[in-house]
Amino acid sequence: MDWIIGGTKDSRNFIENILNQTTERDFIITVATDYGKKLLEDYMVDVLVKPMTCDEMKIFIKENNIKRIFDMSHPYAKDVSKNAILASQENNIEYFRFERKNLNEDLLSDVLYFENISDIINFISNISENILVTLGSNQIESFKNLNNLSNLYFRILPTKIAIEKLENCGILAKNIIAIQGPFSKDFNSAIIKNYNIKYLITKESGTTGGELEKLQSAKENNITTLILKRPSVNYPWITENISDIINIYFNKERK
Repeated sequence: MDWIIGGTKDSRNFIENILNQTTERDFIITVATDYGKKLLEDYMVDVLVKPMTCDEMKIFIKENNIKRIFDMSHPYAKDVSKNAILASQENNIEYFRFERKNLNEDLLSDVLYFENISDIINFISNISENILVTLGSNQIESFKNLNNLSNLYFRILPTKIAIEKLENCGILAKNIIAIQGPFSKDFNSAIIKNYNIKYLITKESGTTGGELEKLQSAKENNITTLILKRPSVNYPWITENISDIINIYFNKERK
């Protein structure tokens, strides 16, 4: 049995490639949220909503007779990957990681990089202009104590959990943009203009995560982009090419 750690568009692309080539489904998919499971409904596969600690992963591997792990989790879910690597090593099974490619530096303009969220908070704490935050719901609490919170606009998925997180942090409805992507450059530009945005906060998420369209719209509207860098993880095996990991899944020759 193979274990696919999903919950991303990358994982859905991977699963779709598998299903296009075989009717066999000798794999189990886990995601961290009910929303991640819902996005896989059209694939007619069994999905388990089960965020796990490292010890829970070890048990999961033994109970399901896992032989290989295909880690397609979000590039910012570093604890998931670190735990999966350790669990694979202790159970002596193979681990494979797909990591979406970073954008070409030539595409960037007026961009500031930050190693952690606290540095971003410190940077924006005295800014009086409007700021668009597109980091997702996991980072919301980092912003709640800012004095200029009323100048921040949060674009998030339209889920109950995400909206409740914002409301619990004292963020008003007028500062919430709850909508499902992907977003085009023009759509991003429309939001920037409508809310008079001067700073955009995003992740180093690559083309799959809509980073390119954000940067293009930021450049077009002459605003500054603050990018939270990807966390560093020492992967034992990694590729940016989806065909490499598909070949491994089907036991084809590795490149």
